[in-house]
Amino acid sequence: MIHLKGLKLTNFRCYVDASFAFSPHLNILVGANAAGKTSIAEAIHCLGFLKSHKASDQDLIRHGENYAVVKGAFQKDGENCEVVFSLSPEGKRIQANNKSFRQLSDYLGFLHVVFFCPDDLEIIKGSPAERRKFLDSSLCLLSPAYLQNLILYRKILKQRNEVLKNLGENQKYDQNLLKVLTETLVPKAEAISKERAKFLSELNPLVAEKASVISGSKERVSLSYKPCSEWDQKRDLVAKTTTAGPHRDDFEILIDGFEAASFASQGQQRTAALALKLALADYLSRKTDDIIIILDDVFSELDSERQNQILKLLEQGFQIFITTTSASSLSPEIIQRSKLLKIGRED
Repeated sequence: MIHLKGLKLTNFRCYVDASFAFSPHLNILVGANAAGKTSIAEAIHCLGFLKSHKASDQDLIRHGENYAVVKGAFQKDGENCEVVFSLSPEGKRIQANNKSFRQLSDYLGFLHVVFFCPDDLEIIKGSPAERRKFLDSSLCLLSPAYLQNLILYRKILKQRNEVLKNLGENQKYDQNLLKVLTETLVPKAEAISKERAKFLSELNPLVAEKASVISGSKERVSLSYKPCSEWDQKRDLVAKTTTAGPHRDDFEILIDGFEAASFASQGQQRTAALALKLALADYLSRKTDDIIIILDDVFSELDSERQNQILKLLEQGFQIFITTTSASSLSPEIIQRSKLLKIGRED
């Protein structure tokens, strides 16, 4: 079990030097738009994923400065632990209890952050790239082998696409190189697709359960994996790029049997997106206790009944952060059980 006891930000986003103390249970960050509450949520995301959920590394550094530091004081399995994430022109670094990680990927898995924000509706209605991003960010935290396969796949894919793009005068050499790259790429692709299929299969009943609870049994949500695995080298030669593989995979979100992106209302899409993230939290909890959940600016659009239903689904000892522009949008039950932190001034 893990919780974030305190956070110190230096030159991070709008903060020059700021410190915050948190409850191990429910924390509500209240502040006007642009007051800095989402930056706090973003900093916690960085301690889990080593990057923002939406911004570039450079954008995280306060304007006019050349470095930023996020320092988190955790209690993990009953012991204190300090994690320091820093950004500079030389790149980013991560330390835990003064131990530096040579490879950033070696750190991933220390903290599992489930982050929900309004932009997550793009998982439902956006491009396949948004859904692949969800798959990869989830599976990379769960499986070091998946992460390594993905890194190698992308590296080989880039080389193969360069060969296809530049295939020209030295046909024999290029064809031999293409054959070697293909034979190396396909097993990595198959391993990635197998993990994605297994993950979505296991996530599917959890998503259905969460959506049913949130909607009061009014909506049935399901997932359907759409792998792109029909390899055709002749087609690739014509297109001068790799036309199949995990980089072209997708998965479909269905509501009552219909494609959510095309046929669902905004409210139904929001329910599906929330159900997906809550299902992810449930799925992760079966693998690890080291989970923190962030709900960034989403509760204000839900009635009290749905707010409480969502929190009941999350009540497994997790530390939870909710950001909102006004505490009046939250139910009295939630306020009573939480630590309220006013960021800037409240609307």
